[in-house]
Amino acid sequence: MKIIEHNDRSLHIADRNRQCLWGLLFATPFIAISLGVTVLTAKLITLECQRLESRQIECQRTVTGIFGAEKDRIPGNLKTATTIKTSGIGVVLETTKGRVELAPYRAFVTDRIDKTVDRLNAFIKNPQQATISVEQDDRWANYLGSVNFFIGGMAIAFGALAIPVGMSCKLDRNSGEVIIAKKYWLYGDRQMVLPLSKIDRALVRELPFSLNRKSVYNIHLVPSAGKKVSLSVPSQNLSQYQEIVDVTNDFLRRYA
Repeated sequence: MKIIEHNDRSLHIADRNRQCLWGLLFATPFIAISLGVTVLTAKLITLECQRLESRQIECQRTVTGIFGAEKDRIPGNLKTATTIKTSGIGVVLETTKGRVELAPYRAFVTDRIDKTVDRLNAFIKNPQQATISVEQDDRWANYLGSVNFFIGGMAIAFGALAIPVGMSCKLDRNSGEVIIAKKYWLYGDRQMVLPLSKIDRALVRELPFSLNRKSVYNIHLVPSAGKKVSLSVPSQNLSQYQEIVDVTNDFLRRYA
């Protein structure tokens, strides 16, 4: 915060706030993670297997996501299916070419995959069954998993947008007014006009939180009646804020 103009007739102080930019930057990874998780893992997997005349079993996998469906053939012939419930793996297909994870991504593993494995193994052991189709729907589970990141990121972003990016206060003896202007990205420009004669004093107020174990302060105007009005963004520069408050109070005393 700095003094823009100071003479016998007016005092103009202003402040620019870059903390909102840091808030938006801090929110970006949360939103990016939530969108990335949704794009990469919120998918529906369909596995279709058929028994050939040689009694070998071939399978085709279809992965359907936000950007459409992708099909690929499972290498080798299906021998058995197992479950790995750690590391987000889930259903594992044992084939003549080795192990193949049914989901080509990490997902929330629930007990429902046991039913999928049981169905596949029952099919493998039943030579009378020619085909089988099983699904693994990870859309809702992974949507819900990513929504926490998204909500957290959006809360931080809206909080940052709700902080004024610019603040100014002009005390004018000619008009007898105090004009307080604040600029928001979220709310636009806001202005408050108070009678100069109703302003009692300015003060530095210590905020009820700290940054890196250091106290944080802001400047308030105190009217003779009503609530205090904030004039600055939080800062650890107590000496600068106290100097501005001293200049403001001296101007108010001269007006009185």
